[in-house]
Formats: sequence, structure tokens, C-alpha cells
Amino acid sequence: MTTYNFTPKDIYDADFDIKMRGYDKDQVNDLLDNVIVDYEKFQEEILSLKEENEFLKKKIRDIESKPQIPVPEKMQRPTPPAPPVAPPVPPTIEEVKPAGELGGHVSIKPVNNFDILKRLNRLERAVFGPQALKNDIES
Repeated sequence: MTTYNFTPKDIYDADFDIKMRGYDKDQVNDLLDNVIVDYEKFQEEILSLKEENEFLKKKIRDIESKPQIPVPEKMQRPTPPAPPVAPPVPPTIEEVKPAGELGGHVSIKPVNNFDILKRLNRLERAVFGPQALKNDIES
């Protein structure tokens, strides 16, 4: 077990010699009062943690001393699911034929940024007309 140099009472009862140009006794006493308070809190916390530690050790011994009962599969924890797989790149429709023609066959190709920009350009031209191109060139 760890031994300490001082107890809170030792700190409280400490007396210092007074010398010329020494430290201000009131400031030293104020500091020591704060140290005593902290020291007492530390001792209380250490005691509390030791008690908790003993309780947990006893609990572990009790659990280990009991015979192990097999757990039915229904009560066992399920295995964690596999990590998710990255979603596929969203497809774009290249060509859609009427439902009556070839059973509504659709062919799909992957989307990239260039395709999105082309579609956006076509949409701007359809919505804003030729003015959109003039404004873009001027600015």
C-alpha cells in the first residue's frame, strides 16, 4: 500500500519560521488551506475507488465460481451484420423505347460528371433559351 508524506492534518499544523523578507504568511496559509481541501478530496476518492475495486473483484470471483450454464441459441447475441457495401453508381437511361416495342427494353450506362454537365446545359437552354448562352459568354 502506498504511504504518503503528509496527511491533511500535517499540512494544517505545519508552521514556518519567519525570516526577514520571507513569504507573506497569509498567502502561504491560504495556499495550504486549498491544498488541504484537495488532499482530503483525493483521499476520499481513493477510498471510494478501492471499495468499488474490491466489490468488482468479489463479483468476478462469484461469477467465475458458479458453474457455466450453456445458453440456448435463441438467447445468444446475434452475430453482427457484415459491413455495408458501397452503393453502385446510379445509372442513367440511354434509351427508352415504348412499352409495346421490345417489351419496354431499357439500356443503362453509368453516370459521370461530364454527362451531368451536358444534361444541365441542355436543361438551361430549354428553360432560358438562347439568352442563357449570351449571359454566360458576357460574364
